[in-house]
Amino acid sequence: MNAGKVRVAFICTHNACRSQIAEAIARMRASDVIEPYSAGTDPLAAPNPDALRLLAKRGIDVSMLRSKALDEIPRPDIVVTMGCGVSCPALPCQHREDWGLDDPTGKGDAAYDACIDAIARNVDDLADRIRAADEQRLDRPDVSALRALADETRLTVVRALAHEEELCACKLLDRLHVSQSTLSHHMKVLVDAGLVHQRRDGRWMHYRIDADRLVALGESVTALGRGGHASNGDNI
Repeated sequence: MNAGKVRVAFICTHNACRSQIAEAIARMRASDVIEPYSAGTDPLAAPNPDALRLLAKRGIDVSMLRSKALDEIPRPDIVVTMGCGVSCPALPCQHREDWGLDDPTGKGDAAYDACIDAIARNVDDLADRIRAADEQRLDRPDVSALRALADETRLTVVRALAHEEELCACKLLDRLHVSQSTLSHHMKVLVDAGLVHQRRDGRWMHYRIDADRLVALGESVTALGRGGHASNGDNI
């Protein structure tokens, strides 16, 4: 998405070593496409000092690193678990992958350096895939998203969400004057197309627009008018 970045959450158990390394490296090497965060399912009080020392030795900024729980980071687009069977059911996302990395804690500098190198390669690969996905999306508009917008009610929903950070289904019902089942149908179409994200709070669903996805869709349509050549396609 050209106007924004992909929000990536790097997750391990203690958010002390591997996930912190990934956050720092992604910020340094892939800041054009990745907005990086890290967190732990059972975070320690502070990042691993050996990891910080060896990152700093490579000239990687560690000043922003701190240990965080899952509920302290924004909702991610992509969740990357670092290994050791970490599971994050509380973090819904559009894509999830596991890098299967061993924890180098207590194994000496060579183990840390090997882990840092592996994470750097994985971050580069992830960033390349994000860039490639953006280029493909710009060259070929998302038909499902275009179909989702080809309805006046859904366009009204998108316009409403574009002016709000989040709206409860109850508020949308008041604005649209439709039945709850009709609204549910329209919202499912928008969610399935990736244009809207949803979360449940009690008995009501809450919705927020994916503004970056809409921008990317607009750019892909505009690119058609230029013969398929987009002027900018750096982000997913």
